[in-house]
Amino acid sequence: MGKRDEARAENTQRILRAARGEIARVGGVGLSMRAVARAVGMVSSAVYRYFPTREDLLTAMILESYGALATELQRTAVGVRDRPDHERWTALADALRDWGLASPHEFQLIYGTPIPGYVAPPETVRAAAAVAAPFLDCVGTRTVEGFERAGSAEGMRDLAVEAGTHPTGAAATVAALSELVGFVGHELSGHFAGLAEPGTDLYRAVVGRQVRALRLAGGQVEGDDDEVVRS
Repeated sequence: MGKRDEARAENTQRILRAARGEIARVGGVGLSMRAVARAVGMVSSAVYRYFPTREDLLTAMILESYGALATELQRTAVGVRDRPDHERWTALADALRDWGLASPHEFQLIYGTPIPGYVAPPETVRAAAAVAAPFLDCVGTRTVEGFERAGSAEGMRDLAVEAGTHPTGAAATVAALSELVGFVGHELSGHFAGLAEPGTDLYRAVVGRQVRALRLAGGQVEGDDDEVVRS
């Protein structure tokens, strides 16, 4: 990498750091290219040479956040790869919550209130799929009763093929992951105040119910497509 490329890469990271600071201060809706430029000591036109639009900057931050979470989940998955499925699922669920609580602004950027006018490009869908991948691996080829219709959607079938899972298992995994994300989002927003502070015990109960519902502790032999799990 030449000096010019190194300088561009360094400036790109400076802009992204400043943008994350703005997200922490005003949220995604209030993100201003002018404010980011001031934070890095650039004129606005210089920032636009790195990110032509505000949407491009948002996309870069979203991809970074998904990537950071996916990396943490993959690290966790490697550490528990030889454990039973229910322990792997629990470890992944804990890692998801831990990352969200430690990186609340990044978590809210990818899972919080949609930013008006922002349309996520296809690459963010692939980044989100990387987050789901280790959870899908836990469910494996299990079929999950009650998710037949959800699993028949074209996108869900495509996800199942890519992950090597049954379509109903893919749908059940997406639903369970959405539940975990929703829990962490509620916790970050203070919705458990006076009810469950911290939310650890309540979260563990949710994860335990998911493990039982998916029969992850049932000792299923890998590849046994005939097992039906009641949701």
